[in-house]
Amino acid sequence: MIHQNEFVTASLIVKLGNAVTYYRNIKMEDLGLTSIQSDALIAALRKPEITASQLKEQLQLSQSTVAGIIERLESKGFISKVSDPQDARKTRLIPTEQGRQLEEKLRKIALDIQNAISDGMNTEEQAEFSRLLKIALENMNRGRK
Repeated sequence: MIHQNEFVTASLIVKLGNAVTYYRNIKMEDLGLTSIQSDALIAALRKPEITASQLKEQLQLSQSTVAGIIERLESKGFISKVSDPQDARKTRLIPTEQGRQLEEKLRKIALDIQNAISDGMNTEEQAEFSRLLKIALENMNRGRK
């Protein structure tokens, strides 16, 4: 029998992730994006000409999931796909003008969400929370490789 005090940390992290995704999806709705699509667009804005495989690694998603995200972003006019001139097997993702116009809105939404998450934490607590989350994520990602 699983006791109430077992698995509390993992359960809270899953609930936090779900709450953040829900909040982000609501904020992104007016932009025509989902939470994960916004992550992919932000990655392309930060690193123009990012490859699909680099995006897969950055988002820690399967190739088929990333392919679907790219397809939807392209159909919405936020990115365009270009074959790499040195290696035709690679696809580079280029933000379109329409995609670049969302950059400031995406930045503001990210800050709003970060502020909502850290509301009630002082500066030191925010830094410690981020530090601990990074360690936990590294631990979990180590198991993926």
